[in-house]
Amino acid sequence: MNGKIILAILVAISGAVGYVFYTSSQSEWNEVSEPEPVVEPVAPKAEPEPEPPKSEPKPEPVEKPEPVAEEPEPVEVAEEEPVAPEPDLVQAPDSLAGSDATVKQAVTDLAQKMVRWLTPAEQIRKWVLTVDLLASDKIPYKHTPVKYEKDPFLVLPTGDKTYVADSGNYSRWNEIVAVVSEIPVQDAARYYREWSPLLEKAYDELGKQGSFHERFMVALAKMRAVSEPPVGATLVRPHIFYQYADPELEAASPLTKWMWRLGPDNMLELQDFARNLSAELKYR
Repeated sequence: MNGKIILAILVAISGAVGYVFYTSSQSEWNEVSEPEPVVEPVAPKAEPEPEPPKSEPKPEPVEKPEPVAEEPEPVEVAEEEPVAPEPDLVQAPDSLAGSDATVKQAVTDLAQKMVRWLTPAEQIRKWVLTVDLLASDKIPYKHTPVKYEKDPFLVLPTGDKTYVADSGNYSRWNEIVAVVSEIPVQDAARYYREWSPLLEKAYDELGKQGSFHERFMVALAKMRAVSEPPVGATLVRPHIFYQYADPELEAASPLTKWMWRLGPDNMLELQDFARNLSAELKYR
């Protein structure tokens, strides 16, 4: 055969075979999974080695400024009110002899309204004796430092030889109690301390133990301790003077019965003065 013919036959056969294989590959009965393409790993590019960090220059030490003490804020200081100076006192004399004139000056300064009731002679000795008697629950009837004129004691009859005191009797003591209670306690205490040496001399003359100050504090305590007066109590008059019909009331001390006769209000005022004076003398 001619060579061209042979070549044409080979081409035709190869085309037919190729067609058969193509159609067979599209049939669902001849489905073959194609292997996934293998991807060859690509070698990573070598990264350049990092350059060592450049050493930064160390910062120069900064000197910290020394702390500066802050100036304190000004504090307003309240100005103290000036204290008024204490008034001058009438100075006590050195001796008991001839001291009455000075006593009168001191009483005038302390309680001017009381001067009219002073008995003129031996004032210091009389006051010391009165205080000593009060400390013994007694009342002086002689050698009193004051002479206080008052109205007579009045009673109202309530039966056969029985009486009751008239409530108007209390007002007889209003004036002198008011004068005493108005004495400034601090001034009275200052005078007491100033004149204390002279008072102690007069007390020594009595020849008794202890001190005048001790007796004075006892007298103030005895006055404060008196109970309320028995208002409307029955009185009798066996002799010249009236007495309580109740033996228990009549057995009370002379000091207690004298303070009862002052009346409730006057007695409380006098007790308040005694209490305040005692506290002032203990405090200072």
